[in-house]
Amino acid sequence: MPAVEFPDVEAMCLTFAKTKTTAMVGTKVKNPRPVRYARIWRTGGGSLNRVLEQVQITITCGAAAGSVEALAIARDLRSAFLNEYTQMPLVRGVEETSGPYYDPDPDTNEDRYSFTIQLMVRGKR
Repeated sequence: MPAVEFPDVEAMCLTFAKTKTTAMVGTKVKNPRPVRYARIWRTGGGSLNRVLEQVQITITCGAAAGSVEALAIARDLRSAFLNEYTQMPLVRGVEETSGPYYDPDPDTNEDRYSFTIQLMVRGKR
């Protein structure tokens, strides 16, 4: 039986999110900070067996306009990941482990909201 390779889930989530928001999306926040942004990065998870992987992804959203706009970005992306994940072909399910919560930047005190999801992902053949 051929070996199964797990996909780059972080890259998959970035590509997906870029189609769901007008905010700048990346694994890091650029300097200078964009007016609206979403930072998406893998914060945990691992394989359940040789075919399935459960991946934890954290998404932090910020906006120069303040907390209302930052929360709006987070809510839009949350809804997309929970309701439209089938657009990512290898994702079999998404569960929320932490809904949007106020998460101001510790260095700048900029308004941000973060949430965490787990994706059940099938390996590529």
